[in-house]
Amino acid sequence: MKISDVFNSKQIRVAVAGSLGIKFLSALFAFLNALLLARYLSVQDFGTYVLAFTTITVLSVPVSFGLPNMMVRYVSKYQVAKNFGAIKGLLGRSNFLVLLTITFTMIVAYVLYAVWWNQYDRVVVETFWYGFILLPLIVFSSLHSSVLMGLKYMVLGQLPESFIRNALLLVGIIAMVLFGQNLTPQWAMLIHIFAAAIALIAGYVFLQAKLLRKLRQIPPEFHNKQWLKAATPFGITSGVQIVKARLIHYVLVYFGSLEAVAVFDVALRGANLVAFTLDALNKAISPYLSTAFELNNHETLQRIVTKTTRIVFVFALPVAMIFMMGGESLLDFLFGKEYISAYIPLLILCVGQLINAATGSAGTLLNMTGHQRYFSANQVQMMILMALISVPLVLYLDVIGASLAFGLMLVVQNVLLVLYIHSRLKINTTLFKWK
Repeated sequence: MKISDVFNSKQIRVAVAGSLGIKFLSALFAFLNALLLARYLSVQDFGTYVLAFTTITVLSVPVSFGLPNMMVRYVSKYQVAKNFGAIKGLLGRSNFLVLLTITFTMIVAYVLYAVWWNQYDRVVVETFWYGFILLPLIVFSSLHSSVLMGLKYMVLGQLPESFIRNALLLVGIIAMVLFGQNLTPQWAMLIHIFAAAIALIAGYVFLQAKLLRKLRQIPPEFHNKQWLKAATPFGITSGVQIVKARLIHYVLVYFGSLEAVAVFDVALRGANLVAFTLDALNKAISPYLSTAFELNNHETLQRIVTKTTRIVFVFALPVAMIFMMGGESLLDFLFGKEYISAYIPLLILCVGQLINAATGSAGTLLNMTGHQRYFSANQVQMMILMALISVPLVLYLDVIGASLAFGLMLVVQNVLLVLYIHSRLKINTTLFKWK
């Protein structure tokens, strides 16, 4: 098969293989980016960069209002029905809504700067402002990717946001180091802006070639009430997922320090490599789950999630074992002695991610089969759990406490989702056979 066929293929096997390749390279580049930033920034400066990027990631959720996940489902649904007018209308409404939310967010950010965070250290303030420039680039890029994935161009859809942005960020950081430039959190964020801008342009070019040209002569069709009703639970789910995942960073910086944020982030990035295939395959199978559900094909749904879970765990187990057995030496060699304290948190997070891998694509299955309301409720419950247990654990155990809170949340969340799916959909998403 030619490389161009891989990018254009709509076959699920090619989509899975391509997604795995892109996600692996993306995860590798993200890990190398963190490694270089940790090496060439002080622990405090790295914590500043992590906190700024974390804030932008959190803000991207209300700005996008859950539209990326919703668009994967509805573009796939409309493609099955050959309703391209609805796809055009959905694109137009989505872009307009995101433009409004970005404008509102920037106004609020400026007001808060004027009355509050202008008093902070110059490095922190400048890094955050550059982060706000990054925000619209990331959000619009995610919209482009979602539409392409909804059309089942899975590899092409993930290429800009997952691969190009991380690769260019790595190239920019290496260039700074090789040319002897002083790397700062501000420069790291500026390089990220450049990488995100190129990724956004690439995504638009792909979308233009695969869809936008075909829609020029087609009148748009609008289902505003239906889209708003669907977007709300998707938005809640996406928002709570991000806040839940990033809440620990804010607890650490408030009750600990920027250095604690940096150490936890190193452990978290390492543990995320354990289940990196889960995110890749979730993106690859999402439109196929939606299509199978629309066609009422229960057997296909079960087959897709079973194979996905097996692949994820096969990749996850050896990575987890490497970190568990040699994590301390790896942290010393890769990041330096300042980050050896991340070893115990890394162990805890690896166990949580192994359980996450073994329970499969539970959340994605719920989103793609019309059960996003339960998933939203589950995410809110997990966020409350995280808030309740993280503060006392961080106060007494610092970064280890943060890791315990995060790992426990993963386990409880997945158990609840698996039980709900088995009860309502009669589908087993786990690695294990049970009735």
